[in-house]
Amino acid sequence: MTETVINTIKEYNMIKKGDRVTAALSGGADSICLLHILNKLKEELEISLDAVHINHCIRGEESDRDEEFCRSFCERLGIPLKIYRVDIPRVAENSGRSLEETARDKRYEKLLEWAGKDGRIATAHTLSDNAETVILNLIRGTGLKGLCGIPPVRGSIIRPLIGVTRLQVEQYLKDCGQDYVTDSTNLSDDYTRNKIRHNIIPVMLDINNGFYKSFFNSNKALISENKFIESQAEECYKSCCINNTLKNISKYNHFIQKRVILKYLKENGLPVSYEKISRTAEIADKKGKINISGNAFIISENGNIYIEKKSDVVDNGDKAIPLKIGNNSIFKNIIFNAELTDSFDDKKNLIDTDKVSGKIILHSRRYGDRIKLIGRNFTSSVKKLINENIPREKRSVLHFLSDDEGLIFMEGFGAADRVKVAENSKKILKITIGQKNANKNLTL
Repeated sequence: MTETVINTIKEYNMIKKGDRVTAALSGGADSICLLHILNKLKEELEISLDAVHINHCIRGEESDRDEEFCRSFCERLGIPLKIYRVDIPRVAENSGRSLEETARDKRYEKLLEWAGKDGRIATAHTLSDNAETVILNLIRGTGLKGLCGIPPVRGSIIRPLIGVTRLQVEQYLKDCGQDYVTDSTNLSDDYTRNKIRHNIIPVMLDINNGFYKSFFNSNKALISENKFIESQAEECYKSCCINNTLKNISKYNHFIQKRVILKYLKENGLPVSYEKISRTAEIADKKGKINISGNAFIISENGNIYIEKKSDVVDNGDKAIPLKIGNNSIFKNIIFNAELTDSFDDKKNLIDTDKVSGKIILHSRRYGDRIKLIGRNFTSSVKKLINENIPREKRSVLHFLSDDEGLIFMEGFGAADRVKVAENSKKILKITIGQKNANKNLTL
C-alpha cells in the first residue's frame, strides 16, 4: 500500500522537495493512516509535516474523545498538531445550511488558514470515498465532471490515498498495530453517503468483486477525457469572452458551449446547475432573457450573451429580502411567516432546509422564473401557472422563495420538488401567509 501512495504522489506531482504538508486529522482510520504513512515517508519525500484537527462540537463527549486521541497520536509520533474548536451546530443554524455542508466548509477554511498560501493540505479521501461520491453525483444528476469524482489535486489540496480502498487502509493499520476512533455517525444510515456505503457498494462488490479496480480504471479515463474538454473550453473562453460578454459561442460544439457558460457563471459569482446552463445554451443563438439568480439576468441578443443585474427593488416596488425565521414582509399589510416545525402536516407548504442551496431569499414575481412542483416530473413556467390559476387582482402580491439554484417555493402552489420533506427530514420550515393584525394567519 505504501508503494501505491508513493506512486500516486509522483503521478499527480502532489509534493515537491521542501514542501510543508499539513494533514487533516480527524482520528478516523483514513486520516490516521494518511498521517502515519506521510510520517514514514517524510524523509524520503524531504518534506516538513504537521497536522490540524477540527473539533466540530457536534457529538459532545465523542468529539472531545476524538480530539484527545489525535493529540496523543501526534505527541507519540512527534508531529506538531493545531486544534480548532468550531461550534458547527450554532454556525449552521445561523446560516440556515446543513451540518454536513457547514462542517465541510469550516474544515477547509481552517486548514487553509493554518497551511497558508504556500503549504500543501493532505486530506484522507480514498478510492472508496471517490466511488461513493461518483454514485452520489449520479443519483443527484451530473455531467462528465461529476462522474470524475474527487480530484487527486485541487489547488493546494492533495489526496495521497485516492488510489487505495478503505479496506486496504484498515488492513494497513491492523498490520501496524495502530488503532483509531470511529465516528458514530458513520455507522448510521441517516446520511445519504452512509446509505451508499452500507447498502449500494456491497451490492456492487457482490456483482463484481473487482469493482474498485474497474472503477479506478474508468475514473482515470473519464478524468483524462474531461481534462481534454476542459482545455478546449478554456481556449474557447479566452477567445469569446470579451469585456465580460460571451460573443458568438453558438458556433462551438454544444459540449464546449456548456463548459464555457459554466465558467462564465462561476466567474461572475452566480450559482450553477444543469438547468441554468442548459437554458442559457438554448438562447445562445437567438434573442432571449432568463432570470439566472436573484436580481441577475442572462441576456442574449445579436449572438452575444451578457449578464444584467437589476436593483433589488422588484417591479412592484417591494424589496427582495433574505428570509428570516419568524415574520417577514415585502408587501403592505401581509405577513409571510417561516417557522421551524416537527410536524409533517400540509407537506405542500413545508421545506426541508437541508436540501436548500445557499441562502433563502423572499421575493415577488421575477421575469422568466420556472419551478418543478412536488409530484411533477417536469418544470413549469411561473408565468403560465399564474395566468392559468391565479386571479388577476392577486398576481402582483404573490410570494416566492429562491435559493442559489432557483425557486423553491411559490405561493398558491407550494414547495419545489427538490426541497420537499421526507420521512427522514430533520430541519423543516413551515410557511404560512396572512394579513397583518389579523387574528390568525391564513395557511396557503
